Amino acid sequence: MKPEQDPATSAEVLDTLARDKANDEVCKTFIARHPNTTAKTLVYLLKYDRVEMMGAIAQNPNTAPEILELMVKSSDKLYTQYKLAQNPNTPSEALDELCDEVDDENVLLAIAQNPSSSLETLKSLFDESSLISIEARKNYDYQESLKF
Repeated sequence: MKPEQDPATSAEVLDTLARDKANDEVCKTFIARHPNTTAKTLVYLLKYDRVEMMGAIAQNPNTAPEILELMVKSSDKLYTQYKLAQNPNTPSEALDELCDEVDDENVLLAIAQNPSSSLETLKSLFDESSLISIEARKNYDYQESLKF
């Protein structure tokens, strides 16, 4: 098993591999997906502006919320937007912005299911397709129940 695919690979080794010019973008995309990759390494990998890489960074739970917010502002790729919409670390303000900009049902459904979505955004999804509306109402009700 290659180190970038081994779940036991340390953050230090992953950072070294990410910065090694001998490794291609496929290897670096695996690094961006790895659960042990640090936020610092993920920021470094942003320079590889390819759809798969951006999606991997957007999906990684270690990506800093500030970076996720910047990615929402700069990404026009559906795959990246979908991964950003799924990541519970994407700030609610960024999800609000994404919801306003996107009309893709898969992205809207991911926003409807994201626990970080604001109540206001969830309300705005009530009138979408039935599945999006159901998921938005379910998430809205859950968030409302947490207030008590």
